[in-house]
Amino acid sequence: MGTFSGGSSSSTSGGIPKSAHTEVGTSGRLLSACAGSVAVALTVTPLDVAKVRMQAAVAIVRKPVSAVGWEASLAACHNCPVFFCSNGIMEHCFDKREAAWSHCFNNQQLMGNAASTPTLRAQRGLVRVLRNIVAEGGVAGLYAGLPATLLIAVPNNVLYFATYEALRDRLQRFALPGLVAASVPGIAGGGARMVAACAVAPLEVVRIRMQAGRFADGGGSMPRAHQGVGTMLAEIVRSQGPRALFLGLGSTLWRDVPFSALYWIGVERIREAVLRRGWWEKSPVQGPLVAGFAGVLAGGAAAFGTTPFDVAKTRQQLDRTATAGSGKGLWATLAHVVREEGVAGLFTGSLPRVGRVGPACAIMLGSYEFTKVLWTRTHETAVDPLAHLRLAPLFAFSAITAERPGTMPRVST
Repeated sequence: MGTFSGGSSSSTSGGIPKSAHTEVGTSGRLLSACAGSVAVALTVTPLDVAKVRMQAAVAIVRKPVSAVGWEASLAACHNCPVFFCSNGIMEHCFDKREAAWSHCFNNQQLMGNAASTPTLRAQRGLVRVLRNIVAEGGVAGLYAGLPATLLIAVPNNVLYFATYEALRDRLQRFALPGLVAASVPGIAGGGARMVAACAVAPLEVVRIRMQAGRFADGGGSMPRAHQGVGTMLAEIVRSQGPRALFLGLGSTLWRDVPFSALYWIGVERIREAVLRRGWWEKSPVQGPLVAGFAGVLAGGAAAFGTTPFDVAKTRQQLDRTATAGSGKGLWATLAHVVREEGVAGLFTGSLPRVGRVGPACAIMLGSYEFTKVLWTRTHETAVDPLAHLRLAPLFAFSAITAERPGTMPRVST
């Protein structure tokens, strides 16, 4: 059977080694995507919560949006009832009035005057903020919003990775050599992200409506929090039309589809280069190690390349709040940034974004491949339950002849 190296055969084609893809069935892919989603959530969520708390301490109050740094977000906007939290893989919308986020936004209600200045100093420094969160709310405070994050992230990543690998494998059968073959990961990655984002968008809309419904003062057309998902989906479609299920999806796709295309092109190219050099070739988990290394580099590069779309999306969120729902479109926002701040303005906040997205991609892809390795090993070493039945006659014959050594047949060699 041999030792499993965590990847497919390292045979070459035209001098280029095959990517370290662990071949598993649908069940293995689904389980691996779930494991990767949980690993990212458990690892990155505390850092996200600390970032939100630091952003909330800035409290932008009636201030024009002129720069998008780490502090420019809806979490820092005093007048914004909701904010977005990103773990580097997915972005989720939360209500500031949620009890789980009270340790981040209770002080913000008092901001907007000079009395808030000392609070800003108290929220500077990542380690200090993490300690304050634990001191105030225990370890559970570090995982604010985790259930809602997993509710959306797990099905999203399951569909995303399953679709990517299915599209990649299908396209590779028909791809021509050269440029077309090299573009297969990009096409598969962009297509997979579009499918996953469109499929999960209605769930995110419903989750936000249910979240807001818990704080509604009663009356109106606000959906009640206790309504089921199916009932709320039908109510939204009936009252606002199908397009209401995909609010904000356009700007999300403009950011995430190019990111996914660049990311998978980078991952597959880096995988090939690493395998060609023989890195970790003797390790039993070569596939996960290569995947994690490729993920951090490709994720960081793709995050930097798509920063302009992230800047535009953040500007749109802030502008819509400041203008009571109206605001510029995506391309108008990008043109405004270039006109006011130059091309460099499109990459404001790129370093924090790269530092957040790169490690998150490494954790996600590395965990995904590692779980596939475990799944393959488990099924390789699994005992066939029918094997004992097939061998039963041999065991019985051996037991009988063992009592009469003289009758044991000789086996020729």
